[in-house]
Order: sequence, then structure tokens, then C-alpha cells
Amino acid sequence: MPFPPDAFIEELWRIAHQVPMLDHPWFRGIIEHRWSREQIVLGEVQHYLRVRTNPIFFGYIAINAVQEKQYSLMDVVLDNFMEELGGERTHVDIMLQFLEEAGITREEADNADAAPGTLAAIEMIVGACQRRSALEGLALLAFVEDQHGGANGVAARVYKEMVGHYGFSPRAAETYHLHAEQDEGHGGRQIDAIRQFATTDELQEKMRRAVQLGTWAFNFEWDGHVQAMTNTREHWSGVGQLDLRHPRIVLPR
Repeated sequence: MPFPPDAFIEELWRIAHQVPMLDHPWFRGIIEHRWSREQIVLGEVQHYLRVRTNPIFFGYIAINAVQEKQYSLMDVVLDNFMEELGGERTHVDIMLQFLEEAGITREEADNADAAPGTLAAIEMIVGACQRRSALEGLALLAFVEDQHGGANGVAARVYKEMVGHYGFSPRAAETYHLHAEQDEGHGGRQIDAIRQFATTDELQEKMRRAVQLGTWAFNFEWDGHVQAMTNTREHWSGVGQLDLRHPRIVLPR
């Protein structure tokens, strides 16, 4: 029997909270002023390298929704797609405002080496959105975006410290202001779609695996920020014990 919708969403939140965004060293270090301005600039180059792939994976989600004839899901997909990529400036353009203030050109950023975590995140997110269903693609993103957005979310707290403590201009730090405004809506709409459409045992299991993959992937992205800042291969392990389900395996004698 599938879980009731609200109980199922609670279960997905428990998966997402294995690596709570606010406690990752990248965000916690900014909020608690552990990092220098120079280190943050190095981290934001990695942020740019990951964000420039947004059109790729959002495109895959949109294509999959059409191919699957998930027309009722298309409204959610297109709303997010247009907020990310529509208008006069995309999120990539807004990311470039930060790099520009730091004296880094787009060409220089494009030629920067991606840290191990950054590379892992890109491959996981793009590959998953390409090969899995549109609803799985949304599930991969939903719980991360919901934590990022809102007046009290991670992005709003980072924006406050970027401008107030570190002295970056509002224009440079605009990407965090934008995430604070938009990501709660993105995440909420995507979670509502999961609640509406994931109503069978099979779909709910796919959602669990997609949320887990997204939780790991974005954790690797933020690891990449810290790796670039510190020139190490550190990985933040999150909280709690890793919860893996193992099949019963009988070894031959």
C-alpha cells in the first residue's frame, strides 16, 4: 500500500534532512564568518560552474514531461524553467555579477578547474534529470530548493552576511536574494506535485531514490565550494547514520 500523501512527504523530508543545508560548512562558515572574502570568491566560481548547467537539466525535465505526456505536470516545470531562464537576465547572468565585482571574467570562470565535489554534483544532477522521469527530476531538486528559499531560509541568511559582514554589494550578492525570493516557491510547487502524482508504491519508491540522489548531489556541490577554498578534498558527511537498504544476499559455500 502506498503511503498517504502527507506521511509520504514527511518521509522524504527525513531523507533530505540527512544533510541539512544550513549546517553544511560552506553556508555555516559564511553565516558564522569563518571564511575570508577571497575564499568566498573561490567558492562562488565553483557555484557558477554548477549553475551554468541549469539550462541543461531543466531542459531534460521539460523534455521528459512532454515525452511522458505529463501535461498536468508541465505547468510546474515551465514555471520553474521560466523563472530560472526567462526574462532579461538568467541566473547565470546574475552569478556573473558576483564574479565581475571580484574582477573575474566569464572566460576566466569558464576556464577554471571544477573541484571534485562540483564535478560530482554536475554529473549526478544532469545525468539523473536526463535519464529519469520528469517527476523524479523535480523530486531531486524540490527539497533542496525549499530549504534554500524563504525569508528565513539559507539563501536569505547568506545574503545578509554577504552584504552586511563581507561587504559585497547587493548587486554582487543578488543571486542569494533571488534564491530567497524564488526557491521556496519552486520547492513548494514541486513538493505539491509529488504529493499529487506519487500515489503508487512504485512511484513513491522512485521519489525516495530521487530525493536521496538530490540530497547527495547538492551536498557534493557545496563540498566543491569548500574544496576550492581550502585546496583540500574534504567531504561533509551530514548528520546521522547513512541509511542504506541492503537486499538479502546468500553467499555460496
